[in-house]
Formats: sequence, C-alpha cells, structure tokens
Amino acid sequence: MRPVINAVIILSVILNGALLIYLFSALSFFLFASIVINVLLVLYAINSVRLKNELENDLEALYEEMGAFTDHLDNIHSLEMYYGDQNLQNLISHSRQLINNMVDFQLSYSNAEVEIEPDTDKEEETTETEE
Repeated sequence: MRPVINAVIILSVILNGALLIYLFSALSFFLFASIVINVLLVLYAINSVRLKNELENDLEALYEEMGAFTDHLDNIHSLEMYYGDQNLQNLISHSRQLINNMVDFQLSYSNAEVEIEPDTDKEEETTETEE
C-alpha cells in the first residue's frame, strides 16, 4: 500500500510541475521544485535526528547492561565459594576491557556523558599474591 501512495505523490508532483510550466512559466516551476526539495530535505533531517536519538538511547541501554553484567560478575567473584578463581578473574578483566572499549566508542561517536570508573584489577591482583 505504501509504494502505491508514494507513486501517486510522485506522479502528482510531476503533473503539477508540468501544469505550472504550461500555465505560467518555467520560473514558477523552479519555485515549486525548490519548495518541494526543501520540504523533502527538512523531512530527511527530522528523520535523521530521530534515528540518531534512537541509536544513542539503544547504545546507552547497552552500556548500562554491560555495567550490570560486570557488577554481577564481581558479586559472584566475591562469594566465598568462588573467591580467587582465576577463570572468573579473567572473565571480569575481559568484561572491564570490553566496557572500556565501549566507553571509548561512546566518547568518539556520541554526545552522551560517560562515567569513567577506576580500574581495580591491580588491587585485586595484589590481594591474590599476598595470600
């Protein structure tokens, strides 16, 4: 249904332009064409801004989910049963590295504010070696 409506609109614009040239002059046609092009450019700009905002919101949600995942891993790692497990420690380090890469991406391509947390891997490594 949508392609039919688009075809009718395009045909209407072409016929109206031809009618303007026939009845008045080429100047009226160019004025009409300019108005149509400007309206289309404004609609394109509005759509682009809307898509950019949706992308930023989706990326922000993704960053929050990654942060929650890292916090969840930290909580599991701090349980007595898993404390000091090297596999979990590697998974935590990898998730933090992934979050740092995502923060770098966000700083490069987004206007959103980013909270940068200090890396605590060094503190955890020193506690493991002291035991």
